[in-house]
Amino acid sequence: MKFLKVIRAVAGALCWAGLSGCSGYQPAPLSFNFPLKSSAYMLKHTLPDGTKLSLTAPVSLTTLGALAILNNPDLIAVRAQHGIAQAELFTAGLLPDPTISGGFAALVSGPGSIPAISGALSEDISALITYSVNRRAAKAGLAQVDAQILWQEWQTAGQAEALSIAINAGDQTIASLRADQLTLSNINRATTAQLASHNLTIAAASASASALAANQMALNSAIQTREDTQDQLDALLGLQPGIALPVTLPMLPALQPAAAEHIIKTLPEHRPDLIALRYGYAQADDKLRAAILAQFLPISLGGSAGRDTSNVWSAGPQLSLTLPLFNRNRGGIASAKATRQQLAAQFQASLAAAEGGAEALLAKIPHLAAESTAATAAAASARDMAKQSNAAFNNGTLDAVSAANLTTAASERAREAITLSAQLMTARLALDTLLGAGLPAANLSDLEAMP
Repeated sequence: MKFLKVIRAVAGALCWAGLSGCSGYQPAPLSFNFPLKSSAYMLKHTLPDGTKLSLTAPVSLTTLGALAILNNPDLIAVRAQHGIAQAELFTAGLLPDPTISGGFAALVSGPGSIPAISGALSEDISALITYSVNRRAAKAGLAQVDAQILWQEWQTAGQAEALSIAINAGDQTIASLRADQLTLSNINRATTAQLASHNLTIAAASASASALAANQMALNSAIQTREDTQDQLDALLGLQPGIALPVTLPMLPALQPAAAEHIIKTLPEHRPDLIALRYGYAQADDKLRAAILAQFLPISLGGSAGRDTSNVWSAGPQLSLTLPLFNRNRGGIASAKATRQQLAAQFQASLAAAEGGAEALLAKIPHLAAESTAATAAAASARDMAKQSNAAFNNGTLDAVSAANLTTAASERAREAITLSAQLMTARLALDTLLGAGLPAANLSDLEAMP
């Protein structure tokens, strides 16, 4: 009886400890507050290290990218994945709860004199066998999620910078078209007056009217495009539509092809999406190891005690394991192998795409630079010629058709130069994004140092 009391006491203590450590439910209602900010000054602008970003306009491209990372609604949601991966890592370090069982058999007939009772306590020790590989797999999974988040942040910052460049180009285009509209309006008023005085034919007067109408259409289109681009940037920053945040564009240094080629060769060491795939492959490799070990699982170890109907007590250890005769977890092993192989192929495909994209931009940028330089020079020449033609028209030494055509040609040259300049800057920033320039190198050995 004393032994039975001990069993009861141990069982009661284990049950109490288990129940006292259980988690409880806490409600977390959704927030229906609209998250978009009505002012740029309402944006989060404190970096994780405590540094505060200056919101005094105009801000730099770097500051704009940082603001996008801190405030983009999609990134805020994506960062929640870190908590899920952290929970999976926590789960990988937990041991399963022990199992307690008991039985009672009433005496119905026979020579026995008392009811039979039995009790057992067992623990699944399978987790101890796969603990290290499961733990490493969970660490790799957490590192993979963090690298994926970093890549999305990096791309979001690049997207914000590209949109800012497009807005700047739109502002220049609108300013150019409005200046040309003023000039063409003056020409059109003069031709209208000459037409009313019967000093000009309708065919000749229609040239200035057509040029003015075309300019107005181009201006309307440029304004709409600029507003759409601003709305995209506002959405990226978590701002309400129509809120402008002036940005100053930097003078980009000359392209260094040799340095860029060196970075391309080391892309797997510092580009976050490739690092994420490396961690994913490491996770798949450890999951394959766990699947191989699972051929012999589950394994349980414990002890049992009991009393039969003749009041004979017995106690002893218990062991149960799976004999790998038929199943041998072959399906799980095959799936883990296929997953590892698929991730290896995906890494190679992503590496090829990263290298190809960077090399293509590296080859394209010099051509864009040459075209931009030539277009800027041509625009300056056309602008000077348009000024001279406008003066000659005002002096009466040039006809309206020629003046309108030269003004229109100068406007087209100016827009071409603005477009090529924006394309060049966008390509340079896109190259930095593709190269992961400025990001630290990563090493899979970091897994061993992770908590």
